[in-house]
Amino acid sequence: MQENPLQNNAMAFWAGLVLIFVGLAGVAFYLFVRTSSESLLLPGPHFRLKHFIVALVILAAGAVLASFSRPRPEAMSTTSRFNR
Repeated sequence: MQENPLQNNAMAFWAGLVLIFVGLAGVAFYLFVRTSSESLLLPGPHFRLKHFIVALVILAAGAVLASFSRPRPEAMSTTSRFNR
């Protein structure tokens, strides 16, 4: 496997998880809250599609970052539990 600086990088993994939750919060906000001058429960005529897409992009970027930097075991372990 290639030497990837993101692989097994704990800081990048947690940053990815934070981005996922920020994206989820943004998606929920733009689906349910809209603007302060209208109803706070259901989306209506002033649904901000651009803002919703930006929140989805942030969510996807966090998922990709967390996926690439998640902790993995070593590819070639030096000791095996099954060796006798």
